[in-house]
Amino acid sequence: MTDKQLWLLRHASAAAGDNRMEDIDRPLSHRGREQVARLGEWMHQQDLRPGLIVSSPAVRARQTTEEVCRPLGIDMNLIHYDPGLYLASRRNLLEIIAGSGTAAGSIMLVGHNPGLEELLGWLCAEPLPRTADGKLLTTANLARIRLGDNGSLGEGSGRLMDLTRADELA
Repeated sequence: MTDKQLWLLRHASAAAGDNRMEDIDRPLSHRGREQVARLGEWMHQQDLRPGLIVSSPAVRARQTTEEVCRPLGIDMNLIHYDPGLYLASRRNLLEIIAGSGTAAGSIMLVGHNPGLEELLGWLCAEPLPRTADGKLLTTANLARIRLGDNGSLGEGSGRLMDLTRADELA
């Protein structure tokens, strides 16, 4: 049996929006660029390369995806931008995963809360690590989940392998 993994990457910290800018167009903030640089370098050091990458088309998600993939040497043309990932619900995320095929051993979704956090909590039944202020999936967090037999996506079918927070990386 092939080890199937789902990686959930919440976009890095975004610039504050204003009345002139649509939410989807918000870029990364200075802090967000620093977060994603740390996370990408950490992934490179750990030799973590997802088999398939599907990202929200929102500017902050695109920038997060590209900056994480750059140190990994991933061809930017291999990234799939799915409009359905923008502010997707848990249910929409499950549909996107199911429609992505099973060839890749690991799929990384780059998107937004609350959907990513809801999916993580739904898939992983065990108590999940929260920050001191009770948050689960903050900006620039990568959760890696081992899926059940044959990559099943049922409630409680996943096991959290690790949750890496860019703000906690040196």
